[in-house]
Amino acid sequence: MYSEKYKDHVISLIMDILENEFGHHSKSGRPDLHKIPEVYQKNNGNFWIAINDDKNVIGTIALSNYGNGKGYLQRFFVKKELRRKGIGGKLLNVLLDFAKGKNYKDIFLSTWNNMSGNNFYIKSGFRRIDFLPKEIPHSSSDNVFYTLKLQ
Repeated sequence: MYSEKYKDHVISLIMDILENEFGHHSKSGRPDLHKIPEVYQKNNGNFWIAINDDKNVIGTIALSNYGNGKGYLQRFFVKKELRRKGIGGKLLNVLLDFAKGKNYKDIFLSTWNNMSGNNFYIKSGFRRIDFLPKEIPHSSSDNVFYTLKLQ
């Protein structure tokens, strides 16, 4: 689970992947990353990190609660050179176990066509949908949406 001592490492990992790897620059500076406990670790949501033996952050995943059993998977990133080594699957399993324990019914997510995770989501049981429920805000650049039924 996330703690503030990893804040700079989390920001660095996510910004590096979004901006340097995928070219998705933000005008807002992604303020949620500077206040993870207030944004993600409330209202039966959470934020998890994967760290290696050297205590470096190598992955992240978050879950936000939108009520009525709806969760929104966010900030799911794994360091490029460590993808396809089971880290993403472990992070997703932690999130799903947590969600089931909190009685979530549906997990939603949004992403882009060019993101490396699209095949992973389908293999993990997510189903592509045309749009997210209206109460779940997402980036205007997102153009691929998924859902996973838990119960």
